[in-house]
Amino acid sequence: MESLLLIRKKDNKTKKSMLSYIAEELSFPDYFGNNLDALYDCLTDIDEPTNIALDPIPSDESEKWYQSIYKVLLDAAAENENIKVF
Repeated sequence: MESLLLIRKKDNKTKKSMLSYIAEELSFPDYFGNNLDALYDCLTDIDEPTNIALDPIPSDESEKWYQSIYKVLLDAAAENENIKVF
């Protein structure tokens, strides 16, 4: 079954809260390390079609943590054909 995850920066004001939100919504395992490396690892293990939309798309003015999460999402999507980032 195809899933959709909408990530809104206004609902996640910190890197930690956003990582926790993503992990919860995508049902990551309990051992998820709550860091960018663990995010990449769990995303590349996804075996069902998953669409991830960010609101707003990070810009140069975005906080660096938000840009870094976006980059990890894009890198994981390049590695795992089941992930699409919008």
